[in-house]
Amino acid sequence: MKNGSTQSEVNEPLFTTCWEVTGCSRSDYMACPAFQQRKNCYELERVVCCNKHRDNCATCPVYVTINRVPVQKVLVQVCTDRFDIVGTLHMPVGARLSDFVNRADKAFLVLTDAEISPFDGKGTVTRDSVAIVNKAHIITAWPIEESGDKAA
Repeated sequence: MKNGSTQSEVNEPLFTTCWEVTGCSRSDYMACPAFQQRKNCYELERVVCCNKHRDNCATCPVYVTINRVPVQKVLVQVCTDRFDIVGTLHMPVGARLSDFVNRADKAFLVLTDAEISPFDGKGTVTRDSVAIVNKAHIITAWPIEESGDKAA
């Protein structure tokens, strides 16, 4: 165990975004103003899902869950059989990329500020504010050095 964490803290699932905590369907979170602004629901003035807890963040499951675990932003490159994707992965502070990618409780990685390139180099590079990558299609993934150098 690292950083003085207890066994119960280690065994609890780690979440990084409100839509992971609430289990929203893709159609729900794609229409959500919090998701569209890349913020958590409690960071906005008012969103539909927070009507139960807006006046008391201490009882909001999203606020409690997300703020229990400090999150770091890591620039990563992810390669699938069809695409190379460079983007920002939001994961718990101190977590290793390999452990985060291998979590059995989540089937997808959510990358923000993503740059998506065809693996064969023959297509157009696409930039999007979010890329949701099915982990079953990942061939390899690695963090990119802070210097901004992208792995070749």
